[in-house]
Amino acid sequence: MAKKTPFVTKEQLENIVAQYPTPIYLYDEAGIRKTARLVNQAFSWNKGFKEYFAVKATPNPSILKILHEEGCGADCSSYTELLMSDAVGFKESEIMFSSNATPAEDFQLARKLNVTINLDDITHIDFLEEVADIPETISCRYNPGGKFAIANNIMDNPGDSKYGLTRPQMTEAYKKLLAKGVKHFGMHAFLASNTVTNEYYPELARILFKVAVELKEETGAHIEFINLSGGIGIAYKPDQAENDILAIGEGVRKAYEEILVPAGMGDVKIFAELGRFMLAPYGALVAKAIH
Repeated sequence: MAKKTPFVTKEQLENIVAQYPTPIYLYDEAGIRKTARLVNQAFSWNKGFKEYFAVKATPNPSILKILHEEGCGADCSSYTELLMSDAVGFKESEIMFSSNATPAEDFQLARKLNVTINLDDITHIDFLEEVADIPETISCRYNPGGKFAIANNIMDNPGDSKYGLTRPQMTEAYKKLLAKGVKHFGMHAFLASNTVTNEYYPELARILFKVAVELKEETGAHIEFINLSGGIGIAYKPDQAENDILAIGEGVRKAYEEILVPAGMGDVKIFAELGRFMLAPYGALVAKAIH
């Protein structure tokens, strides 16, 4: 059983609470920076790689600034998250906007800030055009349907999920967007949350890479990036083995070289939207028992 050691000592805590009234959240900046660097190292084989931190995981401006300094982008799902990310310095393609049941004003702000929009539903194409316009770069979220056997955690049955476009809709959407002047396409999928297995991300990558090759062949679309989203978890329990991000990055690289490179798609950028993996071990709630 692994021993879990907090990032702060009792003496340090006593000094902190003498200065700041409890309850407070305390974050480990060194730990956050170390993990951000490790993620970037794990995917450094891909020259366009970017980790878009899932802002919803910890919408804290100070932390967002740290991640921005470490070369991360921001993954936003709401109007407020877009405003916050812009305010702390993330600009244009450093922000991905993925949202469902999206209000018109959210899409309008996303277009005003010129961020990369990831469409969650095929009906969003017409809606986006109606309330704003269709940009030259756009992404679509793919729902592969069925059961996802490798991960039995929080969202393990994408077939029942409300997120994303079905496989036939992906082809239809790309064709429709090409006709509306889109030049650069992205692909995205979210299948599982908090997986504690090094196999999840490479397996997800294989699914997306194969579909990307098919879409290029079926539609002629230039797929510029593939966003593997989140899902890499952390070991909450002492008996769980932690994910090895370097092994995960290597697994994705193998899938990339087996599937995308032979198809002439060796220029595709890989994106991630890790939230929990980036921050969960580096935050603590500090409180005193008063009764």
